[in-house]
Amino acid sequence: MRRLFTQSVRPFKWSRLSIVFRPGFSRSLHKNWNSVNDFFQYTRGRFVSNEEHELSIRRVKFDMNELARLAADSVGSRECVHIEKFPDGMFNKTFLFTMANGVEVVGKVPNPNAGQPHFTTASEVATMDFVRNVLGTPVPRVLAWSSKAGENSVGAEYIIMEKVTGVQLSHVWHNMGIEDRFEIVKAISGYQRSWSSTSFTKYGSLYYSCDTDYQKECVLVKSDGTHAKEPRFAIGPSTGRDQADHGRVSIDFDRGPWDDAFQYRRAVGLREITSVQSIGDLPRSPLSLYGPDTYHPTRAKKLAALHSYLQLVRYLLPTDKTIMAPFLWHSDLHTENIFVNPERPTEVLGIIDWQSTEVLPLFEHARQPYFLDYDGPSVEGLEPPTLPENISEFSSAKQLEAKRLYMSMSLSALYRNLTYRDNPVLYKAMEFRQTKCFEMMLLAQNLLVDGEALYQASVLDLEKEWPDVPGAQALGNPPFPVRLSASEVRSLEKDVSGAILGMELMADIKNSLGELWPEKGVVRHGQYNDTKTLLNQAKARMHDRLKSSEENCAWEYSWPFDS
Repeated sequence: MRRLFTQSVRPFKWSRLSIVFRPGFSRSLHKNWNSVNDFFQYTRGRFVSNEEHELSIRRVKFDMNELARLAADSVGSRECVHIEKFPDGMFNKTFLFTMANGVEVVGKVPNPNAGQPHFTTASEVATMDFVRNVLGTPVPRVLAWSSKAGENSVGAEYIIMEKVTGVQLSHVWHNMGIEDRFEIVKAISGYQRSWSSTSFTKYGSLYYSCDTDYQKECVLVKSDGTHAKEPRFAIGPSTGRDQADHGRVSIDFDRGPWDDAFQYRRAVGLREITSVQSIGDLPRSPLSLYGPDTYHPTRAKKLAALHSYLQLVRYLLPTDKTIMAPFLWHSDLHTENIFVNPERPTEVLGIIDWQSTEVLPLFEHARQPYFLDYDGPSVEGLEPPTLPENISEFSSAKQLEAKRLYMSMSLSALYRNLTYRDNPVLYKAMEFRQTKCFEMMLLAQNLLVDGEALYQASVLDLEKEWPDVPGAQALGNPPFPVRLSASEVRSLEKDVSGAILGMELMADIKNSLGELWPEKGVVRHGQYNDTKTLLNQAKARMHDRLKSSEENCAWEYSWPFDS
């Protein structure tokens, strides 16, 4: 079930927008930087669903002249003479500033959709400091920053930081041999071992003590069980993406900090309930089509699933307290966030993008790094993968495909074996993520968007396994806490059938578009017209199968893509 609700991240790669001012121009001419509209807009691609809204939440106006001046001041330079805009992320604008003395620094401004004002930036800066100076991870040094847009000359939150040396792993990964890839896996596994050597006593996100109302100093727990106080830092409200996406950023609910894993996990359910009740229009599922014969989400059905979750959550938690301890973790280790030495690509020089980092139970973090993900059967246990015995009978193309899959599976197996050997607590957390209990917690945290029918079906399945659920056994084998009537079960069976049909229909459209499929709703500018044409053809095929004008109207109303 988890596979149905998980989408891999495949970052786009586009050229930078570059604006140059020759050395010797007076600073007054730099006001022209504010006239470069693309600096402030989302320019990386086009959205195929609700484009006007998607662009608006990624549009931010600020004083680029002031940001350039502050960037120059941060390194003691006379002026900034060159600005490059990096390809837009989904949540930030990022720029490369080159100074008159040749020094380069990176500036980052969050979009309105990045998270709660102040908290997102303040936590990111404190996290980078902690990870760099306490956990020993290569992270850019912050040179200047402000989390109060109304109190600075830029008119927006910003971070100015060192430019990471080297190149993104994405530039060299596909040309690296298996031995060099092994070395990268070992290096990243080593950093994760460092992160798991220090836990905390609360759950949420990390801040400087002066930047949060939660003034109690941070307490660190070392791997030997000793405690150490870090008065510069404090655990405050979570800045995780789940706290902000799909309209949640403007809704008032408990964002932490929390004292234990149960409090945190219960808050997830209460957050989703508040969001379902408060949001104007329910978000559209990115994984399913709604229309005739498919499932139709309602607030009542979402709330019913969330109430089931709240009744079950204490029993879904692992019984091993070591994997429930709170840890700070990088949750998005893909190839564009890892920088390596181009001459020695096995040498990791930096890890970037610590925005929205959370201090959460270890089992929440314990997945293999995204750069190891692949399409194919997942690796389980510790046994190495093998090539098909009859591979010699395959065509050349099929042999190449099998060998590529074997390499990907081998890297995944290596990561699992390194973790088992050097980081056994993390490995235990990875194993827990394979259980039905974790799958039900994972699905529950996005029920505002989708999954409520399948969640309730999972509840019925869990009832059959109840005597064997470790959490229930540890709490005295109580009766199963959720009760669904016979009529509710019959209605649920219809909902599940409709939900599966809706996902199959969306999967068919995705397959028909191939590489033109709008990952996260966005495509390159040059692909936009072709993508829209194929989507309209898919809609026409849908209409051709319908029997009545009422059904056509229903599909027309529910079609999730812009006309």
